[in-house]
Amino acid sequence: MAAAGASPVPGRSSHRGLSQLQRISTTAWIVIGLTALAAALRFATLNVQSVWLDEAVTILLVHKGFFGMLSHLPTSESAPPLYYIGVWGWTRIFGATVLGFRSFSALIGTVTIPVVYAAGRRTSPRVGLWAAALATVNPMMFYDSQEARCYALLILFCAIAFVLWQRVLESHRNRDLAWWALASSLALLTHYFAAFMFVPEAVVLARRLGWRRILVPAGIVVLVGAALAPLAIRQRSDGQSDWIQASSLLTRLAQAPKDFLVGLYSPLEILTASIAALLAAGAVALLVRRGNADEKRSARDTAVIAVWALALPALLAATHIEDVFNGRNVIAALTPCSVIVAVGLGVRASPRLGGLLGAALCAISLLVIAGVELTPGYQRDDWRGAARSLSGHWPQSVVVGPQYSAAPLAIYLPRIELLSEPSVVTREVDFVALRTRRTGRSPAPPAVLTTAPPGFRAGEVRRTETFSVSRFTAAKPTTVSTATLRQLSDEPKAEIVREQ
Repeated sequence: MAAAGASPVPGRSSHRGLSQLQRISTTAWIVIGLTALAAALRFATLNVQSVWLDEAVTILLVHKGFFGMLSHLPTSESAPPLYYIGVWGWTRIFGATVLGFRSFSALIGTVTIPVVYAAGRRTSPRVGLWAAALATVNPMMFYDSQEARCYALLILFCAIAFVLWQRVLESHRNRDLAWWALASSLALLTHYFAAFMFVPEAVVLARRLGWRRILVPAGIVVLVGAALAPLAIRQRSDGQSDWIQASSLLTRLAQAPKDFLVGLYSPLEILTASIAALLAAGAVALLVRRGNADEKRSARDTAVIAVWALALPALLAATHIEDVFNGRNVIAALTPCSVIVAVGLGVRASPRLGGLLGAALCAISLLVIAGVELTPGYQRDDWRGAARSLSGHWPQSVVVGPQYSAAPLAIYLPRIELLSEPSVVTREVDFVALRTRRTGRSPAPPAVLTTAPPGFRAGEVRRTETFSVSRFTAAKPTTVSTATLRQLSDEPKAEIVREQ
């Protein structure tokens, strides 16, 4: 009987092992395919949009050289140094061009996809695939992966720390705790708001493992934060983040989920955000109604991190302790939020309905990305286009632009100089205006100045969907006050530049 029963068992075991190997192989190929798609989306359109102000600040800072970059960081930026060190080294190898800077973020955004898969894989391979798919086409992740800023790196390190946090919950191993502390420290060295992912993760670990177990690894991250405190205080004292408070906290709280779903600015954003929100809510409802115990437990653990990563900065803002809450500053929470939706999409009891919801959500995301890439008015400020319109007349002209226009113009116009004198002598004055973003509505077209400065007459006007250049000329070199130029531009803090 024993011999008779022994034969079919190995056969079934071998068949089961082969089937499992095939499933693993299929899953791996899907992850590779999603990562390749993410790379194609990010790299193929890397130069479609112009550099805007914040990117220009990064590029100009790194061009100062390594030690010059570090010495100017406190007065130039409002983030820790790790991203700038990384992009400095990257551009030394691949060139300090716009593409050189952006390719660093594009690579980081691509590498993030398998990490997000790993975050969902803790629940099931299907959930991991949906999490990776959502990250691949998420408009906000796509935007950050094409920008010379620190946000893509922040997302990556926080996603890695989140995966390691999940592993610690399962293994309780000190080695995994150490890796989690390292990833959390790197995230904190990239952006101060990584602390709002670290804090709830540390609290959950302390409750599950005990404070003594996490005292050393969590203490290391706290020491890193303490070391960064003087830099953060110095940067905050310059008011570099004060612009955030120009919008009410309620507006920013409402915009954050919209940013997570459809990005910063896009065509029909209220409609697309509403549809995406309904699809995401459908996935959560599917989890609540049809999810099994393991799926619900995984979603609850993830939700604790996501909720507190958003609630802590919101509470600080509401109590006026530190009000720097906006969608971009809490972008690290996008990974756990995506995983929660992915758990609903990957519910084992309803794979077909979950698949339909997930496909629709990914389709909306792709439509948003395509809409932005094909519609210049919804893209970053078009300083490249404005500079091209000025290039035929530069350096004879004086250029009057909005506040903070000198930095992005300096990327495209050589040897630019910001004027501080009360007057200037020139034969040509060019006024540059940009389109104005309007939340939930199409952008307002750029203004066209028609009133000539004293001694000048109206010349050529170029107006596009994204910018306008109003040109005024004089028969001979004419003196004009910078106060008059600012008054005509209707920009009290307009910046006036010319070639050095």
